[in-house]
Amino acid sequence: MLEKLDTLIAFAVVMLGVSLMITILTQIVSSALGLRGSNLLWGIETLLKELAPSLVNQAHGLATELLQHELISDSAFSRVGNMRFIGPLVQYLSTKKWSGWFINRWRCATAIRSEELVRMLQKKIASLPDGDAMKTALIGLLAAPDLEAIRMLKMMKDALPNITPRGAAALPAGPNYSVQVDKIFQQVTNSSQRSVGKLETWFGSSMDRVTQRFAMHLRLWTVAFAFLLAFAAHFDSLRLLQQLADNPDTRAALVNMRDGMQSAAQTILPPAGGAPPTTAVPVSPDILNEALVRLKKSDPALANVGTIPANTVTVQDAVTWLTAQKDVPPAAAGEYQKTVIGVLRDRAASINQNLASAGVQLLPNPYPGILNFDGRRNLLGILLAAAFLSLGAPFWFNALKNLSNLRSVVATKEQQESSAS
Repeated sequence: MLEKLDTLIAFAVVMLGVSLMITILTQIVSSALGLRGSNLLWGIETLLKELAPSLVNQAHGLATELLQHELISDSAFSRVGNMRFIGPLVQYLSTKKWSGWFINRWRCATAIRSEELVRMLQKKIASLPDGDAMKTALIGLLAAPDLEAIRMLKMMKDALPNITPRGAAALPAGPNYSVQVDKIFQQVTNSSQRSVGKLETWFGSSMDRVTQRFAMHLRLWTVAFAFLLAFAAHFDSLRLLQQLADNPDTRAALVNMRDGMQSAAQTILPPAGGAPPTTAVPVSPDILNEALVRLKKSDPALANVGTIPANTVTVQDAVTWLTAQKDVPPAAAGEYQKTVIGVLRDRAASINQNLASAGVQLLPNPYPGILNFDGRRNLLGILLAAAFLSLGAPFWFNALKNLSNLRSVVATKEQQESSAS
């Protein structure tokens, strides 16, 4: 029983290690493609199109202008655009096809509040001449009430006379009655004030869709990398299981490194529940601070910068925090992002090296070619490996933890039975 359990633990160790590599790839791609800002741009653009149909042809440009404004954007590119020497270069690259596609994504804000959106729209209205079609549409958008808020206010108006007699002297006896009525009135008033405008009401729903869309993109990247890695490396899960079952040395080496693999996962994966609701690829604070330590060694100007707060779990938020520190040049943001990617690459290489030292070779030698399979069973094993890897690193982290706990119970039970016999 213990031998079979060790085989499953060794298998989970390998799956966790490879899944962590996929997580690192996803983190790098998300940062490089600016997925967080691009999804927020989609959300604001969709919101403007739906609430102001007359702006359907201008919604993309308006949303881009709002999210790239230096008062809203937390991207360093939104600030360097006005610098004397770097600014013209950034503006020039923004006009080119490929570099512009990346830079315009990086310049977008990664988070925005409803009141900030309203203020930016008001600022845009003030900059437009009277009679402009966009100005008229935006004024109408900000002035449009929400029908649900109107219904709530009408219900409150109709209900109050029924529970509050006219005249203070007519109030029923009891010290808590007036307090309860005032509390109900305050709750209903606060609720209606938060959603009295159509824009404010639909903003929350729009941000929920942004979060879902971002999560879907990350999931697609995870699945894509899982299949790409499984087929490119000819990663056969059935062959791996057979190897672990037949080779006690490899199995024992992987079982012994389970704690180390779990520690590596904890430094790469963020704390549970640590990802902010504004959507981002979460990164462990350990990775973010290790990148900052490396950057400090190469840039003396950052010597006095403190430690990144523990509740920071995205590269974008770490960049925002770093550039807000005293005497930190805007160019440090780009260098910091490169350093984070370097740290992630080093972690991936370390995981691969640990697996290789345990006797697990991800790439077959000699390499048969990406489309050359050793029969149907080999193809089935690769497909199963891709499906297993698509479950993600958190799944295999929890699976390995549960299997390790179960092993302790089984080992204790077998030891007791052996002593009794």
